[in-house]
Amino acid sequence: MHKLLMSLFLLIAPLTVWAGDISGKWTGSMDMKAPDGTAQSMPVTADFKQDGKSVTGTAGREGDDQLTIQKGTIEDAKFTFEVEAPDGTYAVSLTVVGDSQLQGDVSFSGPDGTKQTAKLTFNKAK
Repeated sequence: MHKLLMSLFLLIAPLTVWAGDISGKWTGSMDMKAPDGTAQSMPVTADFKQDGKSVTGTAGREGDDQLTIQKGTIEDAKFTFEVEAPDGTYAVSLTVVGDSQLQGDVSFSGPDGTKQTAKLTFNKAK
């Protein structure tokens, strides 16, 4: 009986809806490949404020290079937003992992047609 209950729990657990709040400060890294193929890692920070399914705040490179989040939405464990920078637009798609981590992808589109993707990981600052 114990094995049956455990099996049912393992089947149902991934279907649960994440109902936390991502508000607060986050730090992490954006990992990408440069046009010449070399790997690059850049420290990033963010400060999110969640109100229901809407998320506002700032994100960007570590330090004073923070930009305003646009179109920030969170539904279940999926969090998306855009950041408009002088060099182009960053479209971010993250998944909430537990209460202290966000993982996903960034797609960059430059005004000259440049496109680039990167992996992004944020950890909740303590």
